[in-house]
Amino acid sequence: MTLSAYATFVHEYIHYIQHITSLYGIRMSDMYNRMFAKYRDYIRNNDEINVPLKLWETDRHIHQFIFHFNNLEGTRTTDFNISDIEIDEREISIAKKEKTAVWIGCYDFENDKAKEHGFQFGHRCVIEGMAHAIQSMINNDVSHAIIPYHAVELIISKTMPDIAQDNKKIASICLCALLWDNPGIGFFEVLKLFKQHPNWDGKDLYQSVIRDYAVSYKGKSMPFYRLLNIFSNDFKGSLEALMGTDLEYYSQVINNCILDCSKCHHQLIDFLYDCNISDREIFKEKLLNHYGYPFIDGKNQSVLPKNMVGGKMSAYKESAILYGVELIMARLLTYNKKKECRRYPICSSTMFLEDAKCDATEECLSTQWKKNKPCIFTETLRYFGIKDKNYQDKI
Repeated sequence: MTLSAYATFVHEYIHYIQHITSLYGIRMSDMYNRMFAKYRDYIRNNDEINVPLKLWETDRHIHQFIFHFNNLEGTRTTDFNISDIEIDEREISIAKKEKTAVWIGCYDFENDKAKEHGFQFGHRCVIEGMAHAIQSMINNDVSHAIIPYHAVELIISKTMPDIAQDNKKIASICLCALLWDNPGIGFFEVLKLFKQHPNWDGKDLYQSVIRDYAVSYKGKSMPFYRLLNIFSNDFKGSLEALMGTDLEYYSQVINNCILDCSKCHHQLIDFLYDCNISDREIFKEKLLNHYGYPFIDGKNQSVLPKNMVGGKMSAYKESAILYGVELIMARLLTYNKKKECRRYPICSSTMFLEDAKCDATEECLSTQWKKNKPCIFTETLRYFGIKDKNYQDKI
């Protein structure tokens, strides 16, 4: 694996860690599990399924989840140049009150333009800013669009220029922000705390936030680490309910995360300060073996966690099911009107190699519902009992 490829892998792996170790990430993952369960039950109870399937149009709970998530997500991209930014405390107050991302003002000196509402700083900017900061520790030549990848840098350069080049602190600030229900607001709250304690490193910051900040949950006040413990156990339960089976691999992973938060520390932040992230063996030992992984897609192969069964290495059933769920949901929602199976580029890469097994068929390009040859997509449909339905593409 080249340096660039390794850095890209780490970037995507950081997103996985964000999903399973932060309050915001766990909540979103848990809601996604519950949303798929609603889709599964709808399909089981109906013979004809129109695709894309937009259950949020009739299901109030799904609609509320998507509405809340979209309000906090923030801007994904911009089509204008950003020379400088302006942070308005009034916009932060409005976002906090209305539970939205924060509007940031922008200046384009080259074209002599100003935008009072330039971009919205929210969850997307926080997670991409964190992943970009860590990726840059491996590969300084990485090139990303200003929004959302550099929004964090812009804000920190404006408010705390002395740490603008400290990727470890930037990553720590972003991770702490993901403990808030509104990560955009959380980011500015964490910045205030860091300003009050300029001698802290990322370890000190995370420990203080997760231990000392209180939040109300079901009428009770509790520190972040206790709520994270509750959410992690709930997440484990929703995963088991979704898959209809006890967890093996991910039970170990979630238990590791629960143990970390009980001790008020984070394995990733400790790793950034104590180890060299460019050392791949240490990365595997300290992070991959601790957090595990769902699956890894490459250009010509996929890697799933393996378990020893009957003297042979075999993928965990739960990993395959989760992968299948992602493929099914992508097809049911038909993102960007794309009917091709998300896995097709990988499956078809061995099509013309001699003696190579290839799961790709013509149906993978647009009519996966009609495919009978075994693959992760078709076997997951069968597992959930939703294979033999009349799926009708309306796009």
